[in-house]
Amino acid sequence: MVSSANNIQIKVLEKEQLKHAVVFSGISPKAMRRVFAAWSLFSVIVAIIVVLAPGLSQTFQLTVFGILIAFTLAMFAQSRIAEGWPALIGADNEVCVVRDPPKREFICVPKSLVKTIEPTLIKPNKKALALILDTERLSEEDAKILNKAVWPRDDRLLALAHFISRDKACKKVSAFLALS
Repeated sequence: MVSSANNIQIKVLEKEQLKHAVVFSGISPKAMRRVFAAWSLFSVIVAIIVVLAPGLSQTFQLTVFGILIAFTLAMFAQSRIAEGWPALIGADNEVCVVRDPPKREFICVPKSLVKTIEPTLIKPNKKALALILDTERLSEEDAKILNKAVWPRDDRLLALAHFISRDKACKKVSAFLALS
């Protein structure tokens, strides 16, 4: 490994950065809004059924309403509607893989270090994408950062393939990498 300036970095991205990032894999803000809208509609339907059902006590009705409101507030607080829950994104001139979703922490690699991307599996059965890196250009510090990933490897960075086929995600990332 070559000792050079740090290429790979662990970054905490802001909400605005995630809003403007290209989501290759994970849950986009658009999908999060759909889930929250579906939950809200479900809650309203359940509330109407409970109100219109004959013979239900007021205590039961208030309990159901309280639970629906509590779950709705909890969903809203955790849903990250503005930025979603991305697993693999393109931001600025980098490709970033999530390291700690609640903290918005990502391991970011410059486009120039990525040789290719390919579909892979993380044992035993998690569908994933592998960013194959140019190991000749990685420093010792880069290797240390790669080993801090969720699935540490010396020559690649792995990201789960959520809600998209791996082949389609690979094509999207390849197109993003060709833009440089």
